[in-house]
Amino acid sequence: MLLCDYRPERARLLDGRGLRLIDTSGEHHVHVSASVDPQRLAQVDAALILVKAYQTEQVAALLAEYLSPDAVVLTLQNGLGNLETLQVHLGQDRVFGGTTAQGALLEAPGLVLDTGSGPTVLGRYDGQPDHRLDEIAEALLLAGFSVSITQDVQAAIWTKAILNAAINPVAALTRLRNGQLAEHEPSLRVMTAAAREAYTIAHKHGVKLIRQDWRARLQTVCQSTAPNINSMLKDVLLHRHTEIDALNGAITRIAEQYKLPVTVNRTLWYLISTMEESYDRQVPAGNDAEG
Repeated sequence: MLLCDYRPERARLLDGRGLRLIDTSGEHHVHVSASVDPQRLAQVDAALILVKAYQTEQVAALLAEYLSPDAVVLTLQNGLGNLETLQVHLGQDRVFGGTTAQGALLEAPGLVLDTGSGPTVLGRYDGQPDHRLDEIAEALLLAGFSVSITQDVQAAIWTKAILNAAINPVAALTRLRNGQLAEHEPSLRVMTAAAREAYTIAHKHGVKLIRQDWRARLQTVCQSTAPNINSMLKDVLLHRHTEIDALNGAITRIAEQYKLPVTVNRTLWYLISTMEESYDRQVPAGNDAEG
């Protein structure tokens, strides 16, 4: 297994020490070969893409240059547009998409905490069977993941994107863990409004989603991931770039194509974007205002 990193120091650490994984059964050591050299991509048969959505374009260009023509690619990233970006660079036939609800927390470089198991869904853009996708699914199953193959990968990607677009920015704005979001009526109302709005946009965009009670679904997701400090909240706390453009931003841009109202998602997009642009000017926590 080759782990391609973009941080030389971390790659050297992982290549020398491997990974430590802590789960309910204890601590496990996993040997990996890690490198920042993209030329080593020529060695792989399948590439799993897990970078942030705003890094997809750069990674896709590297894969197109260095990956073997026979190798396939699977993206399990958050947000909308990752699958399409990879297909532009690599062609539709060898790019697979999917989502995962597998939980993990990076405690330190090389130290990963398993925070809970969840389903992983894989599929081709056209829903057709593919023996290469079957082989990837089998490998993930042997590794202990709960895996299924769908004939409508866009529905899976959009469903997760809607949930992320509803939960993540509200958590980042309120500084609340997922479980706490469902305990407050105002935050639950905002999340529900964002999800319903995004569902309407997805339907207009031709994505076939199952009609559901989004309020109840959000409550279930928040409660099942109650202790989580979700990825967008982590990014904001660490003053890092978030994936807001690939979530609420992408939903807003698609809505504009159809001239659909998109008040809630646009507002969340603008607020998080403002936070990102003003990290160095924000009032620090605990600072007493003069008056």
